[in-house]
Amino acid sequence: MSVVIREATLEDIDVILKIDRDCSPVFAKAESYERLMSHPGAVLLAVVAEEVAGFAACSRVLDEATLLNLVVVPEVRSKGVARDLLDALLERLMDLGVSRLLLEVRQSNVIAQSLYVSAGFGHDGQRADYYPGHNGGAAETAILMSRQLGIQNASA
Repeated sequence: MSVVIREATLEDIDVILKIDRDCSPVFAKAESYERLMSHPGAVLLAVVAEEVAGFAACSRVLDEATLLNLVVVPEVRSKGVARDLLDALLERLMDLGVSRLLLEVRQSNVIAQSLYVSAGFGHDGQRADYYPGHNGGAAETAILMSRQLGIQNASA
């Protein structure tokens, strides 16, 4: 399966919102993604067979970034698309001079945690009762993770 990673544009907002709403328990508004897209490398798309199959979105402040969302549609999960997105995001952030990427992930999302650990992220702590529960269920703990990035282009 061929995956093309590209930077999102404002024309991609509708498909990003659809994937976010269909696949994420907590989703963002169009304005949030529009703000992120004003910074290069903040929203990347994974395209499979000419269809957007997932996205990664992050915010950046100076030399730190926070991964806000990484979502892949169910039809292509477990095929390396999330890894391709994460690898491309890490590379892009390093090119932009980012030295550290932070994230939080639901405690129950062990598949995502495994992806992040395999990509060199370490556990930094947790936030109890951080995420709202699914369908009125109990709130869920957030696992905090981060990874130091090697700076490739400090002048960016």
